[in-house]
Amino acid sequence: MPFVTKRPPLILSAADQERLGELRRSRSEEKRRVVHASILLDCADGMSDSAIAVANHVNRHSVALCVNKFLKFGLEAALGDLPRPGKIRRIPDDAIAWVLHCACQKPKEIGYSYELWTYALLQRHVRTHCVEASHPSLVELSRSKLHRILTQGEIRPHQIRYYVERRDPEFEPTMVTVLHVYKEVEIVNAALAEGTLKEPAVVTISYDEKPGIQALATTTPDRPPMPHEFASHLRDYEYKRLGTVSLLAGLDLHTGRDLHTGRDLHTGRVTEMVSDHHASADFIALLGKLDVSYPAQVRIRLLLDNHSAHISKETQN
Repeated sequence: MPFVTKRPPLILSAADQERLGELRRSRSEEKRRVVHASILLDCADGMSDSAIAVANHVNRHSVALCVNKFLKFGLEAALGDLPRPGKIRRIPDDAIAWVLHCACQKPKEIGYSYELWTYALLQRHVRTHCVEASHPSLVELSRSKLHRILTQGEIRPHQIRYYVERRDPEFEPTMVTVLHVYKEVEIVNAALAEGTLKEPAVVTISYDEKPGIQALATTTPDRPPMPHEFASHLRDYEYKRLGTVSLLAGLDLHTGRDLHTGRDLHTGRVTEMVSDHHASADFIALLGKLDVSYPAQVRIRLLLDNHSAHISKETQN
């Protein structure tokens, strides 16, 4: 006597039938989903579990499991696998927290000669002290598992990132003053562009220096471009080192109008100087160059950082 199932009949909506048909005909879909789609369509057509199993090259238990998942949990559950409990975690949360706590300490603070952790050093430390810290699950901690713990905790104890510490107690009022100066420059530049202001009463200069620029010289003259041979200039890759120099420059934040001739330069006017270093004497020399670059009646305002050369006694005198 053939087996008669007590399972309720499987009824597919038109949308489900269309989707399952596309899955069964697909050549790029995952094989498991294709087989499950075929099982559901055959079951909806009234085929027995044994016939469906033979047609789809699976056993009858797989057919029954797929259909029961559809009846209980819906189409998506039938096409895939239900969540499984998985393997029990070997390392609990408190042990992971202890590993991260160790990683956040500096090795030299707990008796090592290293400034930063390496994976090998941290792994050895964890294995050595985990039992006394009541975390025996870490005795066989692997390097890959340690890397995973640190990655998930977003901890990189072998790297250093730099930041700027606010050591100036007057930082916020100074910041407000600088922002007000730039806003004033924006207003003055708009008036100059509209023609309502002929020239600024105060010229604002943004000053900075770039030290340590390599001074290089070529060993042979450059070759100009040659038709049908090379399109760009050619330069010998060998060069001479002439030491390093510092570039000191002040950028006029206004329209770049030459106050001597009245001609609009269309770009920010730059007053520059190249020196072997950037000591107080070099900064004073640039101030003298700025002084002669503008008419005597024009006031010059400089925006500076807190470099020692800008506030030295020699500069202030």
